Amino acid sequence: MPEHPIIEHRFDLPEVDPRTALRVVGEAAEAWGATWKTRGEQGLWLRLPVMAGVRYGWVAGGVDVETAEDKSQMVYRVDESEYRLDKATVFTLVLAALGAIVSMIGPFFPSLIRLMPIGIMLTVAAWLFIVGRLRNSGPEEFFEDVVDELAEDADNEG
Repeated sequence: MPEHPIIEHRFDLPEVDPRTALRVVGEAAEAWGATWKTRGEQGLWLRLPVMAGVRYGWVAGGVDVETAEDKSQMVYRVDESEYRLDKATVFTLVLAALGAIVSMIGPFFPSLIRLMPIGIMLTVAAWLFIVGRLRNSGPEEFFEDVVDELAEDADNEG
């Protein structure tokens, strides 16, 4: 696998115990279909499924809670990742492109005019199919959920 830089995500935490924060990460990981294991007192290893438009895969790395006098931060250092293309989506986009090309050049070539309605329908159908399926989910969305859960727990306790 080619070398790539370590990507670091930092998230400010409400006032909670680091073990509580890691417990919530573990619970959220199970809800997301991620795998995790503990790594010392204030850390764990997390392999998170991700989706990025027409790509999907996973990212993995260490999660640590860094505490300071005035605030705590959760740090996720991604040191492994793998992405693949969703082949069905790419194929649908190719069909949409062919339909769009036929629709654009059809008026200039009388023999293609009868294919224009099919090209327009293909393009619109593919667009609606793709737009409805596009999703982004990654470390940012995962840890937003974790921080929201921690804030909710802190409000309930306080």
